[in-house]
Amino acid sequence: MSIRTAAKLYGLSPTTIANWKKDITIKPTNRSPRKISDAALKQDIADYPDAYYYERATRLGCSKSGIEVAMKRLGYTRKKKSKTS
Repeated sequence: MSIRTAAKLYGLSPTTIANWKKDITIKPTNRSPRKISDAALKQDIADYPDAYYYERATRLGCSKSGIEVAMKRLGYTRKKKSKTS
């Protein structure tokens, strides 16, 4: 099967098929270690349940988006109002 035919069949770019043909080894993903420890974040949530992401980020020395990802990973959701307006 030609590269163009395979690309059309699988809905991929011909360049992608050609690159896979050159090197088919699986490459490991390189992730940096997590900066926010789960224990520290859980303690911060227990100490300051109404804190905003940016406030937690300041206390834990990381970014706001890092706090969002870490809280999602631990199963916590954003704080919500208990009563509707």
